[in-house]
Amino acid sequence: MSIKYSEPSRIFRDFRSIPYSDYYYLIRFYEQYDQDIDYLPFNEGLIMSYYYANALFETQEYDTHIEIANYILEQSIIHNVRYIDGEDVYMTMLYKKTYAHLKLGDIEMAKKLAIQLVRLDHHHFLYQATLRQCFLETRPTWIRPLLTLSAMTTLMASIITIVFSSFDTYLPVKAIMIPYSLLFLAGIGLVTTAVAYCKYIIVPTKKILTQAKIDQTTKEN
Repeated sequence: MSIKYSEPSRIFRDFRSIPYSDYYYLIRFYEQYDQDIDYLPFNEGLIMSYYYANALFETQEYDTHIEIANYILEQSIIHNVRYIDGEDVYMTMLYKKTYAHLKLGDIEMAKKLAIQLVRLDHHHFLYQATLRQCFLETRPTWIRPLLTLSAMTTLMASIITIVFSSFDTYLPVKAIMIPYSLLFLAGIGLVTTAVAYCKYIIVPTKKILTQAKIDQTTKEN
């Protein structure tokens, strides 16, 4: 259900006159009239809270955003409000709440919410990307250093090869083998990193997406 508008109050009219991209002004206005908003009609209060939450998100005030998002999610379910100005209230707030938890380092909560998002809409690219990011944040700590070391080793091997190419006729065989040894080590590191990335990020993400597709198909049938 979308919100139906009636004759708006003065505070609501003034709020609506503010460009929604003017996030800081929206926040100041909402917080200035915070006590009065409690006495506004439900529809007006929810719309103002919705854009206030969006402004908090865009200004990276994630803690406060999560508080307001929880209220909006709860009220949208209780009052069966699906859309505000054509935007899906529940999905928009749930996604931004998930991202906020992720930015605050609350990875487990972010992962839980991201799984809920892809179960609701497994086709949405942002939901899939957020879920992958959650698994990326919980990957083993050795993956990034190993990838960095492999890249540096590859670079070193390339530089040595270029330098040695000018003196190849004067170098002993063991010296010539140095860049090949470095490339071999770099290759092992890159393969190990790729396997770990697949195991800890791609596979669990794909598993959840596959289950979401199965659940959706079952529901439709």
